[in-house]
Amino acid sequence: MTRGCGSDYDYIIRLIQYLDVRHNIRFFITSKDFDVLYRWWEKDIPESLLRESLDRVVERGRRRQSLPERFSAFSYEVRKNHQSFLQLGSGSRRQEAADPHAEFAEFLAKLPVELEFARDDFAALFAKRRQGEMPDSGPLEDRLLARFRDDDELNAKAAWFLKNLATALRRPEIERRYRLNYLWGKFGIPSLD
Repeated sequence: MTRGCGSDYDYIIRLIQYLDVRHNIRFFITSKDFDVLYRWWEKDIPESLLRESLDRVVERGRRRQSLPERFSAFSYEVRKNHQSFLQLGSGSRRQEAADPHAEFAEFLAKLPVELEFARDDFAALFAKRRQGEMPDSGPLEDRLLARFRDDDELNAKAAWFLKNLATALRRPEIERRYRLNYLWGKFGIPSLD
């Protein structure tokens, strides 16, 4: 599975991570929560709209001193904002950069020291993407996972994530996607979309 291609697990995990990182909100992810997130993915609701909706609900919860404890608590706000988005069309879309691949070059120019071992891999992936190909990031993902296998912070976050998933959802592919999305976010690796 290529990271950044809109896969359902990536989408879902990024939202769970967003709540954790942005708002320090963690709760047990039930099958119902997973279904709510999956429906948002099926509807192709933009992540930026979801983040705005999550932010609003959390802010209201903080004012009331009652933070959300389930993803269903966000459903009304997401539905309302998605309907407005659909009615207004894509007028709020950001301007496309003159060079849509400039972030690849910028990332390589400022490559974090921890990722120096994979510089050539990133350069090859980004070159293929610039040529219009959808590169297979599997080998790079495997190298990243192997390199950060003993990372205490990543292991603690992954353990917390799995502990807070319903048992039926605790599958190796979900843990893999969580770990990869964590690394992608931590190091600001550009999406291959």
